[in-house]
Amino acid sequence: MVLLSSLEVCLEDAFMYSILAIGYYLTFTILDFPDLSVEGTVLSGGVTFAVLSAMGVNAYLAMLAAFIVGCLAGSVTGILHVKLHIRPLLCGILVSTALITVNLIAAVVGNGGGFNGDGGLSTVTVTRSAPAVYRSLPFSLLPENVSQMNLRKLAAFFCCALVVKILVDLYLKTKSGLLLFATGNNEQFTTMLGKDPGSSKILGLALGNGLAALSGALIAQSRGNANQGMGLGMVVIGLASVIIGLSVFRRVRFLKPTTMVIFGSIIYQATLGIAALLGVPSAYNKLIMAIIFTIALVVSGKLTLKKKEA
Repeated sequence: MVLLSSLEVCLEDAFMYSILAIGYYLTFTILDFPDLSVEGTVLSGGVTFAVLSAMGVNAYLAMLAAFIVGCLAGSVTGILHVKLHIRPLLCGILVSTALITVNLIAAVVGNGGGFNGDGGLSTVTVTRSAPAVYRSLPFSLLPENVSQMNLRKLAAFFCCALVVKILVDLYLKTKSGLLLFATGNNEQFTTMLGKDPGSSKILGLALGNGLAALSGALIAQSRGNANQGMGLGMVVIGLASVIIGLSVFRRVRFLKPTTMVIFGSIIYQATLGIAALLGVPSAYNKLIMAIIFTIALVVSGKLTLKKKEA
């Protein structure tokens, strides 16, 4: 019983965070842009979905709105870097800091938002009667619980991750997607093609943060609320999933990078799940996340060095 419950949590979290990781694959791996603004956009997506869901807005439309909000925030990060020539890390810090206030205002204006005692963002609740993807068609046709596992939620989150993966793969085959690769590898080559590398950067950051916000919308549905703690550690989760996936499965040639990232997310969440089964308190999760991330960086660095020597 405990094992099935842990498996459900592992897969559910893996599918949710894999969307964030795919977004980070676009910004970090392809564009070589260390984007810290995802910690703000994940929360923005969660707050946007929670507020709209509380108003009775269709779950799919609420998720689309969350994606658009994330794209707008990512565009601001790109504009700060491209137009104002601010360093990538500082751009992310500025945007994620600004989003704290923006998210707070959205929660206050929206249904169910408000201030708590210390002036932070109160919880915006997604009630059991509020629209959610796994309560909508076609997932509502599935049995809700199978062997104590919420089959509807798992199927919905898996399909969301799969759809995002397919759409990103299709996009990367387009002219715009190829320009994204070219911009990340060599901006001068993009300029020689008569294209503006800055526009590609802004678009890539918009898409990456849009996917981060979409992940936040799923987290809000899973947790039943959106609160200030949602965005903490998102950079580590996304980046670790990307590095683990691309490192472990780099020799599996038939797998696309987006698929590797999803598997990386599963491995990462499985590691946290094993730690929980071994009795490690949840309060130590952030420390475990940092350790896993460090190991992933070291292994990735050694694999890259061996590749260069070969």
